Amino acid sequence: MGRKFIRASVVMLAKAHNPSILSPDWLKRNEVITEKPIQFALTPDFAIFDSKNINLIVDRQRYQLNIKGTTKKSLDKLVQITTKYLELLPHIPYIKLGMNFEWIIEDDDEGSAPIMKPAIGTMNDFSSVFPEHELCFGTIIIAHKEPYILRVNIEPTIDDKTITYKFNFDYKLKDLAVEKIIEYVESIHELQKFATGIVLKTTE
Repeated sequence: MGRKFIRASVVMLAKAHNPSILSPDWLKRNEVITEKPIQFALTPDFAIFDSKNINLIVDRQRYQLNIKGTTKKSLDKLVQITTKYLELLPHIPYIKLGMNFEWIIEDDDEGSAPIMKPAIGTMNDFSSVFPEHELCFGTIIIAHKEPYILRVNIEPTIDDKTITYKFNFDYKLKDLAVEKIIEYVESIHELQKFATGIVLKTTE
């Protein structure tokens, strides 16, 4: 089967982001994002910066940085931009941090994507509950380990030929110093490695 790491992002929730300051000039001058935008939008309520390698969307409650690549260098860029943002704006009351990864598992010449067969209590055959329906199954796993809660959403397509793994590492940030938040952001490579291991072990 084919396993493809396709996406990574960082999300920070806060009580009062200030998107109106995030012009391309401000981002470049403060060495947050130095590359040129393909397109951008800037209003008092939201900012969008889209370039060859990244996509940044900020409104008053949410900062979301997506990368357009899946290499170590791409993950480094997530860390560098988010860290610089935090250093420049330490006074913002940050609430939550989410670090997110997504994989696609596909059928190929070497084997089929795994098929999930869940059970609820003693029931493991759901055809009587959904008569005349074609069924396929996914699952949600919630795993708690300080300082984060990990949510893994595993969802198949209707033909069971493709499975999507979505990982969300969720950190509470209330009353934390920016230096501690930066430590969490800098752990992104470790988290991505852990998530990769989960994908590999569950799709052998």
